[in-house]
Amino acid sequence: MVETLAQHRRRVTWNEVESNQDVFRDILSRLSVRSIRLVKTVNKYWRSSVRDKHFATMQLAQSRKKPSYIACPRVNNTMNLYLLKPGEFNFQHHATVDPPGRSADHHMHMIASFNGLVCCINQISVEVEEDYQIWICNPSTEETLLLPQGSPSFLTEPSIGVAYGSDISEYKIFRIVSDGPKITGEGGFIIECEVYSSSTGAWRSIGSVPHLPMYVSFSPHRSDHVFVGGKIYWLVSLEDPGIILYVDMEERFGVMELPHYSTEMREEDRITDGTYLINLGGSLSLVVLHGEDFDIWTWKEASWALVTTAYFPYMDDEIVLSLTSSEKEILCVTGLHLWTFHFNTRRWINWGGPPTQFTNPAMFPFTESLLPYAYVFLTGYSVFILF
Repeated sequence: MVETLAQHRRRVTWNEVESNQDVFRDILSRLSVRSIRLVKTVNKYWRSSVRDKHFATMQLAQSRKKPSYIACPRVNNTMNLYLLKPGEFNFQHHATVDPPGRSADHHMHMIASFNGLVCCINQISVEVEEDYQIWICNPSTEETLLLPQGSPSFLTEPSIGVAYGSDISEYKIFRIVSDGPKITGEGGFIIECEVYSSSTGAWRSIGSVPHLPMYVSFSPHRSDHVFVGGKIYWLVSLEDPGIILYVDMEERFGVMELPHYSTEMREEDRITDGTYLINLGGSLSLVVLHGEDFDIWTWKEASWALVTTAYFPYMDDEIVLSLTSSEKEILCVTGLHLWTFHFNTRRWINWGGPPTQFTNPAMFPFTESLLPYAYVFLTGYSVFILF
């Protein structure tokens, strides 16, 4: 077949684009992760163009311009994850996570989302010890990593938190465990912590910590936490004055108190069981749900500041099961419905729910990425691998 002049011009133009690697990679970085995975099958040049850490960084930067939420509305034998776009909140099935080697006796729970990866836990029980398998998963690429088993936790399940650094491939997992009863007559347990680092691929003990985090509201585990400003925060106690435990990337622990309510106020107008830590636009914040209203406190300049008090729909006596946030929005999940509160309008919107009732739901802000779980560890440095 004779090539027309127009066809020749299009071919020459695309060849010029393809030969300019910076332009070519910029175009590819704007595709969805699933489309990029198909790109790898075109030829060796296309495959090599999307395999290194620089391209993964470019792709993540583009993906952050189109943020969404990732949701597991109902725990089951397998974890079905859905994407929800802000302003629409239609449940679009994204991935099914059921990795080989998972303990089948218990359900998986998603406890964190960062840089396109999610951290999931799967309970295992052996006599008086309670523990979790910990998985790092990329739902978009369907890769999963089972972390090595940590030290046992006696008579109480561990609390887990996820921190991530400025380097997109850097993360740390903190496990707070019970090392057994105290020898003195004080009662209680010895609380220890160990940390897993993506740069070493191993657990390391970092000593004792002052508190074991609490179960938040109707959560089935102790691992409800928020990462903001380089620190992980857990609720420890809601009893006045209330305690928050935190740790930074340098593995330094500390405690802080909850905001103060006057003791002259009604009990239901102070700190309640419906209290949640959130990351609100990059600031540590606290949401306190009351009967007909709610408060939002933000940590500013080493103290709590009350930034919002607004109407809270009682939602026909439904129980709040989960709460998360993004830049200017709070998501509240009840047994049947998903609600959002937007700061610009100061209005709640009921978006309905998934095809089945919410059961132990988990939702987090999410951006698709190509980040791998796998690294090749060599003496003194690590190698970033994209498959």
